[in-house]
Amino acid sequence: MATLSLRMRDDLKAKAQQLASEQGVSLNSFINATLAATVAQSETLAMMGERLADIDQVKLHDRVMKFMSKSRSGIEPTPDEIEKAVQN
Repeated sequence: MATLSLRMRDDLKAKAQQLASEQGVSLNSFINATLAATVAQSETLAMMGERLADIDQVKLHDRVMKFMSKSRSGIEPTPDEIEKAVQN
């Protein structure tokens, strides 16, 4: 595991400490989790961009809209209901 000395504005540090405190984690854990999420988001966007580069955007839009037209609002299933559905 690497050690990093980081310079940041005092106000940003205070805000990050507040958020970490609200989440019940250390500032170090908060920064690590936030950085990991940012890296994962960037990697996911890059991968999706590569996968969608050669896709016909109009056809994709039509497929998504067709799917969305079939969805319906309702009550979200409980974790127990999801577990039962997965087991069947």
